[in-house]
Amino acid sequence: MTMADKNNVELAPQSTESTSRIPHNDSTKSIVSSENRKPRCNAQRIFISAMDAINHALIIAVTVYLVYYSAKKYNVTNVHVILCTIGYVLLMSEAIVVLAGDNILTCSLSRRANKHLHWILQAVGLIFNLVGVGLMYDSKTVHFRSIHAITGITSLVIVCTVTIFGYPVWIAWKLRKFVRPVVTKFFHNFLGTAGFVIGMVSQCYGYRKKWIYYMGKVEYADDVLLILTVLITILSLRGALGSLFRQAIGSLKLLCTSVS
Repeated sequence: MTMADKNNVELAPQSTESTSRIPHNDSTKSIVSSENRKPRCNAQRIFISAMDAINHALIIAVTVYLVYYSAKKYNVTNVHVILCTIGYVLLMSEAIVVLAGDNILTCSLSRRANKHLHWILQAVGLIFNLVGVGLMYDSKTVHFRSIHAITGITSLVIVCTVTIFGYPVWIAWKLRKFVRPVVTKFFHNFLGTAGFVIGMVSQCYGYRKKWIYYMGKVEYADDVLLILTVLITILSLRGALGSLFRQAIGSLKLLCTSVS
């Protein structure tokens, strides 16, 4: 046997061994798993975008319908309906949706820009609601007897509190020595969500006053608007409820840590 043959014989097992060490199965599994993940992510993104598109369409439809019929006749009740519908259904719903990072209308904006847009929409919505409720209050002698009125003023007080004391959320990192940011954001999110939900409940009770049928003469219009408003509330809170849950868990962990 020549020296070259010996070298070939000695190198053969090494080359075989080195090739056998290549993780074929692992690389194949990673490729397959990555391919499986992509359709899921795409499907989830498409589903969320579809839900957002439906929500925006419902918000516009309900707002336009109520404003259209209210504008046909000028009186305090109709102005109240226009202002509070724009304030709650349009502006406050959109203010909450803006904070969802995957919102189809504002996903291209930065997080800071979305926060600015959030408080602007909320503040303008609050002004509309304050004027609408103020006009109705001034026109009546008996106040806050119905569920519609009680839930409306309750929501207004909560939203005013959230708007006025919302500044600490912006500087939560500066206040971290006194209050952890997750706690500050949790209370802001909780009160904001509660105020929005109670306000939309007041909106739904307003549909039961037969005003809609009187103005539009459309049978079952109040029931349809009730269902659509409930859907708007649920779809608008999609991102806020997820953040609220995470913030609640974070606050509980801090509480358990401080107690222990």
